[in-house]
Amino acid sequence: MNKPKSIWSKADNFLSLIRKLLLNAVTAIVLIIITFSILGGIISSFTEDESIDSNGKILWFKPTGVVVDSVVNSTPSFDSLLLGDTSTEQHELKDLLKVLNSAAEDESLAAVYVNVSELGMYYASAFEIANAVKNIRDNGKRVIAYAENFGNQAYLISSQADTVMVNEYGSVSAFGFARKREFYKDLYENINLNFNVFVAGDFKSGPEPYTRNSMSEEDKLAWNEFANPLWLKMTQMMESGRNLNVGTIQDYGDKLWEMSIDNPEIAQIALELGMVDMVVSREELRHWMYKQFPNENNDKNELPDQISIYEYLSLVDEEQNSSENKIAIVNVEGTIVTGEASYNVAGSDTIVKNIRNAIKDTSVKALVLRVNSPGGDVWASELITNALDEFKSSGRPIVTSMGDIAASGGVWVTTLSDEIWAKNETITGSIGVYGIIPTLDGIYEWAGIQVDGVTSTKAGEWDERLPMPEYVTTAIQAGIDHTYNKFVSKVAENRMVPDKEILSIAGGRIWSGEKALQLGLVDKIGDLDDAVESAASFANLDDYMVVSYSKEMDPFDLFINELLNSFGSKINAGSEIKMLAKIIDSNYKFIDLDKKINTAIYCFECEYFSSE
Repeated sequence: MNKPKSIWSKADNFLSLIRKLLLNAVTAIVLIIITFSILGGIISSFTEDESIDSNGKILWFKPTGVVVDSVVNSTPSFDSLLLGDTSTEQHELKDLLKVLNSAAEDESLAAVYVNVSELGMYYASAFEIANAVKNIRDNGKRVIAYAENFGNQAYLISSQADTVMVNEYGSVSAFGFARKREFYKDLYENINLNFNVFVAGDFKSGPEPYTRNSMSEEDKLAWNEFANPLWLKMTQMMESGRNLNVGTIQDYGDKLWEMSIDNPEIAQIALELGMVDMVVSREELRHWMYKQFPNENNDKNELPDQISIYEYLSLVDEEQNSSENKIAIVNVEGTIVTGEASYNVAGSDTIVKNIRNAIKDTSVKALVLRVNSPGGDVWASELITNALDEFKSSGRPIVTSMGDIAASGGVWVTTLSDEIWAKNETITGSIGVYGIIPTLDGIYEWAGIQVDGVTSTKAGEWDERLPMPEYVTTAIQAGIDHTYNKFVSKVAENRMVPDKEILSIAGGRIWSGEKALQLGLVDKIGDLDDAVESAASFANLDDYMVVSYSKEMDPFDLFINELLNSFGSKINAGSEIKMLAKIIDSNYKFIDLDKKINTAIYCFECEYFSSE
């Protein structure tokens, strides 16, 4: 008689079966991808390339995703492949501007269609794109803008078009700026979770959700002084583009809910105020476009003959200068942390590697540091600065170009620059430091858990399960203050002013690029091209080529990416996104229980500057 199998044996067999099924599934997916890639290559080899032509077509400017300085590709993880996750689509600002600026001079194009309602960007980038759209219109070419719903940035850009249309069920949600945060002090007290917060800088408001139940007066002051001038500048450009009376946009934001009581169709309110020219359904938009720009097939159910952003970019892409002299661009984009770079993560390992590549290349005569970062970890910022110091010690200049944000750690990495450029709308400053350490003693006491033991040194007797002793808090605060003073001294040395002068404008306070120029925190107002020209001047170069360093991918990563690209799949940054989520989780920012303290020079508050 056969002995019956135990429940553990059955469980083991079941798990073995599951493993086999999963392995077979993954293998099948990979084989399918490879098969389709090979077939695609074979088919394409027998297919003649269609020539791209812009003559009589509409430039279809409808990017979705986010605006970045430099696209960072990441290899998808197996879980993302199985789950079908997709990465955020990234569009380089310089590419978008090149397309729009070229369209302004292109007589072959019939018109430009703009829909940026699904494009994420900060305000400095929005202003640059808006000015490029305005330039097209000023050059006499028709610009048609449409959106299901207009937010601040989308309406700023679209208001520069000849014709602005909104969906019948949409609205213009250009309601100004709001800064709203959740405050957890009472919650943490209720669950007996203690947070020990250490701050250097009166305006460094990042830790406030842990220590307060409301917004501090310092935070209100800093944000009002930053946001109000920016909102005024935006409304002026919107009203100028639409030929509206001064104050129309402000009144719209103030009175919309009252007006919508009498007229619930918000799109119609925007129409009556002259903020848009037409309220349409998608079908009506298509028919209108057909009447204005009949397509080649003469089919009213089809969209006009069009050329996409990247098709057009392939036509206008400039030839690369072959000069032996190079100016290197190194991007610091995203939250500054140790490790490799990925989307929205400025990994110091990648950035340091790029700087060292520039150091080794003797044809690189100058370096432009492009910073688009709210800050991050002190240690990671210093690693980048150390590499920049090595470059500068070779006698070659460094010029910084600030993008949308260069705050906190994003300022730290600029402190070796020979010159700093910012845009008027750049968010910068936030020179301050903080650390947050949770302790579980309250929860343990509530749960009846006691912690006891022995240690060979006094330094090792405290851990996060016990109340933080006074000598530990004093030591940590001293470390935070020391890092802050070092930060201030670095900025003061770069700006060639006394420390006390920087202290008066530091304290974690944020500034616009325009205000930073007045305060002496930056040298010039301009874009990346201006910074490159300045770097060439510092290096005494008349002839040069620009090279951009990016993340190097290993052969396997390249193989997977090429494979998926040929298959028509989007590249996924699953594992990297998960890593970022762990790092900047909203409730435990910069907290690592494996470390006694995690010092942050991060403009936490910058994340909460939202459009409404």
